[in-house]
Amino acid sequence: MKRQNRLILLAAVIFILLIGWILFIILNQDYSYQPAEADFRTWFWEKRGLDLMVQVLLVFAGALGIAAILPAEDEDD
Repeated sequence: MKRQNRLILLAAVIFILLIGWILFIILNQDYSYQPAEADFRTWFWEKRGLDLMVQVLLVFAGALGIAAILPAEDEDD
């Protein structure tokens, strides 16, 4: 019984995703994308190295901040 319920749920999810995908394609047929002149977002998206460096620095700063908050361990034990 449990396996049958999972299969029904899986079929329902696949059906809903398929219907959503078909509706998306039908409703967006006339959409024509015309790129604007290069703005900051476009430049920043193309220069992923800068974004990567900022993310690495933020993660490193967060890790150092958490390490500073934690109490020091006693080395005597």
